[in-house]
Amino acid sequence: MLSLLPTVVVFLLIIEPSLSSANNTTPTTSINNEPCPDIFSSNITKLNNCGRRGWVDEPNGRGTMDIIWSCCFTMFLCSWSSLCLNVPGPNDSQWKILWRKACLTALALLGPEFIFQIALSQWESARRSVEDFEALGVEGWTMTHAFYTDMGGFVLKTKDSEPFPINAKQLHYLITKGHVEFPKIDERLIADKNKLDGMLRLITILQTLWFVISLCGRASQQMAITTGELTTAAFIVCSVATTVCWYNKPADVQTPEIIETNTPLEQILAEAGDAANRQYRQTPLDFLTRKEWPWSLYWSNWTNILRKMRIIIQVHRRPVDRFQNTIVPEPSRLGYGLFLALTVIYASIFVCGWNYSFPTRTEQYLWRISSVAVLVCAFLFWAVGHFAFSVYPSLTRPFLESRRKGNGKVDEESPPNSTWHAFRQRASRVGARIRNNSIERDPELTIPLKAILPIYVLGVVYCHARTYIFLEDILELRSLPASAYSTVNWIDFAPHV
Repeated sequence: MLSLLPTVVVFLLIIEPSLSSANNTTPTTSINNEPCPDIFSSNITKLNNCGRRGWVDEPNGRGTMDIIWSCCFTMFLCSWSSLCLNVPGPNDSQWKILWRKACLTALALLGPEFIFQIALSQWESARRSVEDFEALGVEGWTMTHAFYTDMGGFVLKTKDSEPFPINAKQLHYLITKGHVEFPKIDERLIADKNKLDGMLRLITILQTLWFVISLCGRASQQMAITTGELTTAAFIVCSVATTVCWYNKPADVQTPEIIETNTPLEQILAEAGDAANRQYRQTPLDFLTRKEWPWSLYWSNWTNILRKMRIIIQVHRRPVDRFQNTIVPEPSRLGYGLFLALTVIYASIFVCGWNYSFPTRTEQYLWRISSVAVLVCAFLFWAVGHFAFSVYPSLTRPFLESRRKGNGKVDEESPPNSTWHAFRQRASRVGARIRNNSIERDPELTIPLKAILPIYVLGVVYCHARTYIFLEDILELRSLPASAYSTVNWIDFAPHV
């Protein structure tokens, strides 16, 4: 968050001269020296020629507070109602659960495309689970069962270990090996655990539909649309996609089902062989499902930075008593494509404000730069990871193999006491800390510098661009085109008889 302060300071320094010069008065004549109509008039052409307005009350129509309320209420409803949290730990209080959901709601407001990525990856994981159980000959295993399991709905209890949650793939493995029996839990029982408020979901759908219809009506009648409404429209796109992915995922489940086994955990791990001997990160069965990919590595690196700033995302303990809500399984190529497509759509909505009428020319240029930066960063996030983890290793693999065989030339090392040698050692230690800042220096969490350094830069650019967009949503309200306060005349859409 501290990195966002320079954006705020620079932004305020740039626009400060315009704060006092913005036209917040009510003009009496238009640029054609014609009398200005009432601000709630339906004559949009004359209104747009009457300059800009500041704060407007809403006695007979749409005012400033109505614009603020419509955007904030829609965004909050979409984020709060679409979230489906994982099963909490046995010692989590209601306040902790509520705080956890509030934090995830804040993340959804700041980066709705990230929540969509989580939902999409979890949907693909659930779909793979259904296919695995169908191949096993199990009937009645639905997407709801798969989601319920992946969110920590089943807890494994053995005689030689404390209970810990298992996901769908781990459950499939335990059933295949005969360590546990297939849990016969009816989908209706899972539905009883589902605390999703149907009335809240209905209100959210109605409010979202009304907002979108109103926005289309305003565009059709050439009325001004605020940047706040544009941001809300972009948010709705991600929220709807997230809701579709999580349609079968239970929400706010409080208690898991206990699966007991007579097979000791030590025996389960011994039968798995050397793969189970590695240090685990969440549960002893991590060897079955753990697969780090670029996004999970970045997320781990960022959360460890926050940990050093004493901002704890999750208390470090093993085994965990719940699955984090931000777990993102590696998506398929199709999943990557869908995520990139929706991210482009989301960022492109901001670009639609390219020719909007802003209070100052500077703000218009900053909006254009920020909207393009959000769009470009979406591509570069993927491109950097693809190059660092796929393209570059494939290009350098022949060279490394030749060196292993002794065909390559090894550079002569600098003398141990030379300044260059000391500098290289110091730089190597710094680079090692950047590549892997995990507490235990887990080797599986190592990120190439050619990936993490560009991602740091992109992250800073992206956060600053998004910060400006949110700031402009608020600051634009001080001076809006007169037609921004006009209401849609729905009678014009009715066919004339």
